[in-house]
Amino acid sequence: MAAKPLPRWRLAARAVGIGARVVKHWTRLWFGLVFLWLRRAGKARRRAWLGQVVVDLFRELGATFIKVGQIMSTRPDLIPEYISHALAELQDHVGPFSFDDVIRTVEGDLKRPMATLYTEFAPVPLASASVSQVHKARLPDGRIVAVKVQRPNVVELCTFDLAVMRIGARLLNVIPSISTLAPVDTVEEFGRAVFAQLDFRIEARNNRRFRENFRNEPQVVFPEVIEALSTERILTMSFIEGTKILSTPNTRSDPKRVARLGLATLMKMIFEDGFVHADLHPGNIFITPDDKLALLDLGLVGELDEKHRKGFARFFAAWAQRDGDAMAHIMYGMSESAGTPRDPEAFERYRAAIIEFVGRYWGHRLGEVQVGKVLIDMLGILRRHRVRVNPSFTIVNIAIAVTEGIGKQLDPELDLMSAALPYFLSHPVEGSSQA
Repeated sequence: MAAKPLPRWRLAARAVGIGARVVKHWTRLWFGLVFLWLRRAGKARRRAWLGQVVVDLFRELGATFIKVGQIMSTRPDLIPEYISHALAELQDHVGPFSFDDVIRTVEGDLKRPMATLYTEFAPVPLASASVSQVHKARLPDGRIVAVKVQRPNVVELCTFDLAVMRIGARLLNVIPSISTLAPVDTVEEFGRAVFAQLDFRIEARNNRRFRENFRNEPQVVFPEVIEALSTERILTMSFIEGTKILSTPNTRSDPKRVARLGLATLMKMIFEDGFVHADLHPGNIFITPDDKLALLDLGLVGELDEKHRKGFARFFAAWAQRDGDAMAHIMYGMSESAGTPRDPEAFERYRAAIIEFVGRYWGHRLGEVQVGKVLIDMLGILRRHRVRVNPSFTIVNIAIAVTEGIGKQLDPELDLMSAALPYFLSHPVEGSSQA
């Protein structure tokens, strides 16, 4: 996506505004920590306070920081788990922008009066977020559609904010204890993810690919993109009626069936297609009136090539066998450090940490273990030992954790390992020396 030139005065003004808010919340953080120390609050309470301050800061800084915070919540391999957990609660529900702006964007991009494009177009949005809002409309042929329209000037704003983040990352990079976290590369990675969600053509391609991948799975549906009415800033899709997945018990659908269907859908995405919905929170998953699973908001995805799909399956097969040594080697083999000389002492500390972690689960049946929690804890070990894995691998881990969590709310007896076992058996562990 082409970015607009950055006027220096606007960048400077935005930087001053960001700096003022950072100082405000930094001061608030330390006053709170002192208060908690005087109250003899434990480490968990102090960490929760830190997470809350970060969330409040990002929310106050607006669109770009909200999006970056949401993406950061999927990367506990890069940031402490207690912060990523707090950021997972960060929502970007903001007030709607004016309908006049909607009309200008639609008519400007599609080059025709709105009345000739849609016979009806609701002026009040169904949902409004930091980068876009969604309206319900009707096409001349009678079809009901959802129209996603980009918020005015959001691309320019994100460009400004990411430029400021890059400056901050370079300053942080001179601190030895922080430079090992590669703050500059991390900001660039988050920036690419943010801009991918600002270009609705990418989401349209994702929609088409998911529909193709699931063409033989009639119980799983995705919105159909109306190509002639979609651009970089507008996405017109078939409107899907439905109930949010956690409200399934209030419908005629069987919650246990829905939980199993959701899990099977995720397994197919990971191990068969290598193309995974990376924003599987409950608000994006619906049950339709005819009892199908509908997945929406497809702007952010994770892709796994064949090597990583097989590696992921072998990793889980090793977990099923409680083979911590193989898990350590497999994970390291899929990291950015693979193929480069490694520090034997550092690697041994990392390997020992994985083996010790796996040892905690001896004596537990696989069905008794919450796989999502295991994965999140594993990502924490990777972060502490500076093992940086493929971002898509982390996205998949988060997708598993979220899907399992939703599934267990619908069916407490849901067993992810049993559902995934056929995929693991197709890629048995070959031994850590081969990882």
